[in-house]
Amino acid sequence: MLTAMGVQPYDHQRDLAAVQRIWEDCRWVTDDDDKAAMVHFLQAADAWVARIDGQAECLVGTVPGRLRYQATDLPLAVVAGVTTSLVGRKQQLAGRVTATALGAAARAGAAVSVLGMFEQGFYDRLGFGTGSYDHVLTLDPATLRVDLPTRRPVRLTVEDWQEVHDCLMSRVRGHGGVVTGPAGLTRAEMAWTETPFGLGLRDDEGTLTGLVWGEGKGENGPFTVTHLAHRTPTELLEVLGLLRSLDDQVRSVKLTEPVGVQLQDVIRHVGRQEIAGKGASHGFRHEASAWWQIRILDLQAAVAACRLDGPAVRFCLQLSDPLDDLLHDPLGRAGSARAAGSWVVTLGPASSARRGSAGDLPTLTASVNAFSRMWLGVRPASVLSLTDDLAGPPGLLDALDRVLAPLPTPHPGLDF
Repeated sequence: MLTAMGVQPYDHQRDLAAVQRIWEDCRWVTDDDDKAAMVHFLQAADAWVARIDGQAECLVGTVPGRLRYQATDLPLAVVAGVTTSLVGRKQQLAGRVTATALGAAARAGAAVSVLGMFEQGFYDRLGFGTGSYDHVLTLDPATLRVDLPTRRPVRLTVEDWQEVHDCLMSRVRGHGGVVTGPAGLTRAEMAWTETPFGLGLRDDEGTLTGLVWGEGKGENGPFTVTHLAHRTPTELLEVLGLLRSLDDQVRSVKLTEPVGVQLQDVIRHVGRQEIAGKGASHGFRHEASAWWQIRILDLQAAVAACRLDGPAVRFCLQLSDPLDDLLHDPLGRAGSARAAGSWVVTLGPASSARRGSAGDLPTLTASVNAFSRMWLGVRPASVLSLTDDLAGPPGLLDALDRVLAPLPTPHPGLDF
């Protein structure tokens, strides 16, 4: 069982030099500009460290935000910056510090947590389950079947970090869409962008309503879009038009498929590009990656967000959670976010989860990892019963598949 032993809140005056050394060990920072951007991240995060001989050798931050579940925004903790120094490796420090940070986030009211994983499996032992695939396309911007923007584009630089953050936070979000509260994270990510490019569109009042930001390499690309924002479907076409406007020089642009569209619908000659580009630097490519993970921290809040059509499904839930003790009582204080144990769950037009059991109801047994994936709509219950830690009677699995089927595929829409 992971414990909070030896883990303490980050102290900026005491720990800054040490945590910058951690990131130097990991090659996350290489110069003074990188270190300055790191300070912006630390100011935005609730950071925790583990010390060896009085020196911080492991750092984990959580950044508060919101996750869209259907029409509800749930309080979110984004786990970021999980790093361990070279002398702290193989001592389970990262797991301990992340667990402690999650406990603190749960006590602060976070209902769910997400993170970007470096490898599938490591964060499973902290209760995280793998999210859905993001589609990433590399294309010639000249093949985009969109008009050029009617509004004159504006240049964006790192100095526009606050405005960029505000635009990202007000963008269109679908089911699973993520926003973060503090602007410092956006500021840091923009500052860390190598050879950055940024273009935006303003409305009549001068407000930034759409943008692309990313990394441009070489004279002809590839240009990689790391941030994309729009508020309406029409604005999405305008933002894609910003990318098309680069086609005189740039031969390839890489971007994650925006929420709600199938990007191939606005691309010419997909098959021709694939054939012509085999083995070439700028060929058309379509990749998929499940790079993020999610876990529920507060089961009652998470389930209450469900608004599902059709007959309700009621069942008993026996939920296991590797962080149960820590989330419940990490530092000798009772908490309210404990997820493990016996529950009676209703999923339907009015969903709920309450402590207890009911002998007349079927029982679903699941880890918080698998249940979180089912709840968010990553995979159906029947599939998770084959590939993950979830089991129940066939009739219950079929009923869960039906009631959760209308959930759209979740997409964060933001890198973290």
